[in-house]
Amino acid sequence: MQNAELILKSCEIPAVPMVAMKVLRLVNDPNTEIDALQEAIMADQSLSARVLRVANSVFYGSRRNIDTVSDAIVMTGFQTIKNLVLAAATKDVYKKFGLLEQKLWEHSIGVSVAASILAREVGGLSAEEATVAGLLHDVGKVVMNNSQPERFALLTEMVYNEHVTFAQREKEVFGFGHAEVGGMFAQRWDFSEGLCDVIRRHHFESYDDLLDLEPSARTLCTVIALADALCVRLGVGYRGPMADLVLKDAECRDILKISDDRYAEIIEEFKLAYVTEKSSYQT
Repeated sequence: MQNAELILKSCEIPAVPMVAMKVLRLVNDPNTEIDALQEAIMADQSLSARVLRVANSVFYGSRRNIDTVSDAIVMTGFQTIKNLVLAAATKDVYKKFGLLEQKLWEHSIGVSVAASILAREVGGLSAEEATVAGLLHDVGKVVMNNSQPERFALLTEMVYNEHVTFAQREKEVFGFGHAEVGGMFAQRWDFSEGLCDVIRRHHFESYDDLLDLEPSARTLCTVIALADALCVRLGVGYRGPMADLVLKDAECRDILKISDDRYAEIIEEFKLAYVTEKSSYQT
């Protein structure tokens, strides 16, 4: 059986939530008026808050507070709104939210924060795009956990007891990996081609495996892989730090031209930013 068939047989790929579906449909329509998009966003309180927070962030350099969703749409643009909706709606994919799900969510937040910092460091990438890619990169794990919780609990136990990553053991347990599942999820939800590529291929074996992608997608894949490794080493979303694992972070830093000294500074910057960002998602 091919992996795609195995995934579809084993995992339930969830449909897009209704509010998100309406917003995405409006964003994709070139004739959409801002008032209609604002009304759709305001139907979801948490989504409205997220849009306003991003519009007021330092990335957009606003000299005044943005306090209406319509102003936020003007400030950020339709593409950013689309990405925010996808990221916010993904939280609804969690059918339950216990300790395991909390750890998965913490890891996604951590990678999103690290990816945003790295995107600003290397240049040529949108920090917001990197944030969204970080939030969504491991969505395949959530789908696998929802579909087969007992098997995913077994995988998690192996990860914790053997001090390895999910990617290093999941094919033994499931026969496929979370990146493959996430890629199918991304296609089902009509993510952009670049975001689909990042979700599907952020566990690349070698940079040469990415050469068929657009340069920006290659860079974003590398940024997400490095952000992921940073969080694994610090234990963000895991039981504890795992400094001794063999990961691709050294290769990624070489590709992105980040020196050892600068990377040490980035790690300290991440630690501070992660605490703030994690709190913001809990409000």
